[in-house]
Amino acid sequence: MNEEQVDRLCRIAPKYGLQLAHEGLIITEINEQTTSFDAATYMPDQLIDMLSKIIATQMKADLWQWQ
Repeated sequence: MNEEQVDRLCRIAPKYGLQLAHEGLIITEINEQTTSFDAATYMPDQLIDMLSKIIATQMKADLWQWQ
């Protein structure tokens, strides 16, 4: 991915319930959780698939920790 694509991804992510922040090509936050993903090492569809898996994992953890 290039910086323009990362910026666009971060701007459209809230439409899908996802909050992303970035510095250049590095995604620094996913839903207010600090991270350090180098988007330059991913194709756009690969990064979106990975983000989907992260959200799915968080949803499963929340389901099983329901109070």
